[in-house]
Amino acid sequence: MAITVSVTGCATIDKKVAESDSWVSCVGGGLLGAVAGAAIGATQGGSDKVLLGTIAGAAVGCGGGLLYKNRVDRLQKIAKEEGLKMQVRELQLATAQDQQKQREESAAVGLEASVEYAQMFPVGSANLTTEGYRKMTRVAQEFASKREDQSKLPENQRRKVLVVGHTDSAGAAQFNQRLSEERARAMGQILAAAGVPRSDIYYQGAGSSRPIANNDSEDGRAQNRRVELVEVQNEALLVKRVSEERASPKYLAHGTGTASKAARATTTSSVTKKVAKAETAPAKSASVAESTTTAAALIKDKQANQPHLDNALPASESVAIKLAGKGTIDFGGHLVTDSSSPLTGSIAPKTPTFSIISPAYASAPISSCIGDLPRVEGQVKNLENDQPLVEHSTEEYFPGLNGKPWVAAVNGHVASVGPVAVLRDEAKVVKQPAMQFIPDYKKSKKQTAKIESVANTYEGETQILYRVFAVNQATSPVSCMDVVFDKRSGSAVAGEIYYPKQSDAYVAQYLPKRR
Repeated sequence: MAITVSVTGCATIDKKVAESDSWVSCVGGGLLGAVAGAAIGATQGGSDKVLLGTIAGAAVGCGGGLLYKNRVDRLQKIAKEEGLKMQVRELQLATAQDQQKQREESAAVGLEASVEYAQMFPVGSANLTTEGYRKMTRVAQEFASKREDQSKLPENQRRKVLVVGHTDSAGAAQFNQRLSEERARAMGQILAAAGVPRSDIYYQGAGSSRPIANNDSEDGRAQNRRVELVEVQNEALLVKRVSEERASPKYLAHGTGTASKAARATTTSSVTKKVAKAETAPAKSASVAESTTTAAALIKDKQANQPHLDNALPASESVAIKLAGKGTIDFGGHLVTDSSSPLTGSIAPKTPTFSIISPAYASAPISSCIGDLPRVEGQVKNLENDQPLVEHSTEEYFPGLNGKPWVAAVNGHVASVGPVAVLRDEAKVVKQPAMQFIPDYKKSKKQTAKIESVANTYEGETQILYRVFAVNQATSPVSCMDVVFDKRSGSAVAGEIYYPKQSDAYVAQYLPKRR
């Protein structure tokens, strides 16, 4: 059964539900919740999972609409009183047969509150300020309320709260991920202190991997520096939420690399100066200074290999994107002046179970790999024992993407990438690839050394974007690759190679075949 979760603008709820008495809402919601639970159980596989999903789902609708309507209202009130930049969205579950009926028959299964960090954390630190702690305690107390009936339920049927930390893209991805995880855990501790059982709290550091705004302005960076508190009715819904956030093309609308228009810079040193003013700037305290010293080393290594844009001309004029390295192989492509990509933009979004992004945002243009960097996010962990969330993943590969290299001739040169190994579950990369080349293969069969690479994947409805980055772009003939695979046939349907030529970025078409 196809099901979807939609977001109501500013967390409104259907008028009929709001005006009906609580008994009617409980019965109606409970029936729809049982159907939803069965559908979620079916996605986990096995009749026992369906039964478990049905039982767990029956608890979804019973009073859920009224609970979340009131909670949303109270959170919005807290945000206004405390001056918090917080967006609260109600998660709803409905059969996806008719969008109009979806609005009329939907049942609330949770909510999401996204709060900008603002002044709540010192730069580079996971220690809340005194004022930030006080404000977030008020928010946590709301999540801890109305939990009297939860202790009587089996653990997997109790309401779960997931805290996800996010940063802007300044600095090294690994540092950002660790910092965001520490901040998410700190928020989880506040929830626990307010009365939410630690076993019902999960946390994750997503770093800069899920931007919701460009990083070219302080306002955009501030939007990306945020924490999300997501409450859902049971563990099955939590698993679905977590899995669908991974490998989602909706977060590709904003790149994380300095070659995107979001971060123009004339030199590597100017990029470093921008970083120093952002998330990883040196701090006064000893603990922060230690963290930022480590970050600075990571940033130095990373920035040396990052592409950037020449800012000498006005933004309205075409400017060649600059890449690290002079380039050793000419693949016969054309000059790159724009980090967007018609190739990646043609990928149709996957039909979601959860959708917290508006359709307008989900269909936004997608940046090419030249405007991106490898995206790093951490595991979802339980606050009680720091163990990862169990997601029951399988080991089944997509057709053709089972660990073989993919090869194509481009302008008289051979370019290969592999092994390409992608699982069906959330399009997970299970083996990191390497790039390798044979320059002028008709005259010589000599291969270059294997070039260490990192791959990210993004899953659409029928296609998968496989994005590969050279770890050391200053010495690699190719900076990055984008290859689109048809996940039904296992064939490559489109591809691009981005490479430096006298420090300018060039792109060539690349349509490899499995070897």
